[in-house]
Amino acid sequence: MKSVIGLEIHTQLSTKTKAFCSCKNEVDAEPNTNICPVCTGQPGALPVLNDEVVEYAIRAAAALNCEIHEVSSFDRKNYFYPDLPKGYQITQYFHPIATNGHIALDNGKKIRIRRIHIEEDAGKMFHSSETITQATSSLVDLNRCGIPLIEIVTEPDMEKPEEAREFMEKLRDILRTIGVSTGNMEEGALRCDANVSVNDGERSSSRVEVKNINSFKFVQKALEYEIKRITKAMEAGENVPQETRGWDSSTKSTVSMRSKEAENDYRYFPEPDLPVLVVSKERIERIRKSLPELPDEKAKRYEEELGVKKANAKILAKEISLSNYFEELVKAGVSAKDASNWIVNEVLGLFNADGLEFNDERVPIEHLKKIIEYTNTSKISRLAAKEVLAEVYKSGKSPDEIVKEKNLLQVSNEDELVSVVKEVIAENPETVQKYKNGKTSVVGFFVGGVMKKTKGKADPKVVGKLVKQLLDGES
Repeated sequence: MKSVIGLEIHTQLSTKTKAFCSCKNEVDAEPNTNICPVCTGQPGALPVLNDEVVEYAIRAAAALNCEIHEVSSFDRKNYFYPDLPKGYQITQYFHPIATNGHIALDNGKKIRIRRIHIEEDAGKMFHSSETITQATSSLVDLNRCGIPLIEIVTEPDMEKPEEAREFMEKLRDILRTIGVSTGNMEEGALRCDANVSVNDGERSSSRVEVKNINSFKFVQKALEYEIKRITKAMEAGENVPQETRGWDSSTKSTVSMRSKEAENDYRYFPEPDLPVLVVSKERIERIRKSLPELPDEKAKRYEEELGVKKANAKILAKEISLSNYFEELVKAGVSAKDASNWIVNEVLGLFNADGLEFNDERVPIEHLKKIIEYTNTSKISRLAAKEVLAEVYKSGKSPDEIVKEKNLLQVSNEDELVSVVKEVIAENPETVQKYKNGKTSVVGFFVGGVMKKTKGKADPKVVGKLVKQLLDGES
């Protein structure tokens, strides 16, 4: 069995105002406060295209390797939704702003992008129960009506759910890097509809659409579930209807929502209230040239020019705030190797443990630089350095304050350490015998014992040297 997967992704653009009116582009404001006659479809109200939407759409299309069209136009997509009062959505159906792009996965496979078109979002419903069928009442917030979107439609080039997840993650990273969208799936800024069918070599199932998946994990899980469900039905000789299904994260399954509409059900026709959209070659070229370095290019540079490990380079390049932080730390004089290891292994570990996005204010660059200097000059141990970093993250105090308060300066003086080393050796005669029998790896055991007794303050290099000297009877 071979699965065939294509994605349709709605991306909210982070413009200041909505797509066709001057209402603020803020979905989290008090309900129904960012609305006007245009975005609520009042009779006689006419849309005016927000030029910033065009700028952001071209920017995204350029970053996604698309052919950007100098002439495109808007159309009406007609359907009834209770959160879209005017009864149609302004979109680009016949002539989208961009076509024929791609994103390359890490294995080199190119996932083609069929088209990118500009459109507006609908509002949002709130039901008195978890499902609309059980609800006794519903409320509508029209703040989201008219929020600018770009819909990114791929070709059915993906065969595995993992590929769909990687595509989505790469798309999110690119959109954030170029600054056109927050890309936050949990907040609805990036919403994915996944189309999937299964082919057994002789016949192909109907295409099933899983709507509004709101996390990278759920994209993969929903597709895995749906491929298994379709395969099982085909093997049993059952018909697989063309339908729209929804992902239920609580049951980790998909549920049927409705039969899938055909395109002619939407009765597309040209939008009479908006002129044809014309953008000049010069504007398209200016936007192309203004794009920042994209995540894959940046990761490659970190790896090849700065010697950063591949896995670390990929993580640092994903988020522009994180890559800026890394580059500033390197500019401040920290080696790329130290900077990448400390950020990826330690700093991000603290944020991940709390489920927070990275924020450079929690660990200022000068503080992390100081901690790394302390460690590299053996003034504090690596263990103590992690303790200092955690306290910086928690309290905002400077490393100097924390080292002084906690008395963490490392002890490197042999005269101060030799008595502790002798004490640890005396307490472990069986391990001493193992050393004398040739098992030299037990030196680490004694070093660990000394580190424990000194609460991490001893210099492990000096301790190791003393342990060997004493065990070898050289002192």
